[in-house]
Amino acid sequence: MKKNCIAGARICALTLLALPFAGCFSYTSPYDYVENWLAREDPIRTFVIHADVIYVQSELYTKLADVQKMQDHVRLEVGKDKFSGLARVFSPLVASPEDLEEALKWYFRYHHKEDRSFIFIGEGEGGALLRDYEEQHAEELKEKGLVASYYCDEHKRGFVTQEMVEEIREAVARARFRQIWGKDMPEGMLTD
Repeated sequence: MKKNCIAGARICALTLLALPFAGCFSYTSPYDYVENWLAREDPIRTFVIHADVIYVQSELYTKLADVQKMQDHVRLEVGKDKFSGLARVFSPLVASPEDLEEALKWYFRYHHKEDRSFIFIGEGEGGALLRDYEEQHAEELKEKGLVASYYCDEHKRGFVTQEMVEEIREAVARARFRQIWGKDMPEGMLTD
């Protein structure tokens, strides 16, 4: 009995000593930090806006990359004006497939809800990474709510057109209808 009490006291003492350091060993994602995103929208807007756009731009991040120029391009292509009231925009700063996977893992953990539609848009090298990810995880992404994806193999100013935004609006409306009513939206309902 005495040995058990001594062992228990040692365990308690070691536990108390380790408590101040407990947070030091937990893993944090680089995408916890806003500076690793070219665009990352407010999570509160999920109640008003029922879809998200995941946008990966053509230029991959390197130490020589001009991040400000990359942010400007993201604002031009998928800024709040283009998707106002339709979708929140998330654009991670990526340098590799592993970065993209980590960013998407972070997004699904902290910003994606079960009934939330999302759209992939990618350009150039970044778009190729996103397309590869979609091909590798097609069924899983469809189950999570991927309703559309758009890719361009080059860096193209003006890739996200008003026509594309309208197609996305329609895809989101159809997905929302399916979610609420449990069946596909009747043809012509959006044009009436």
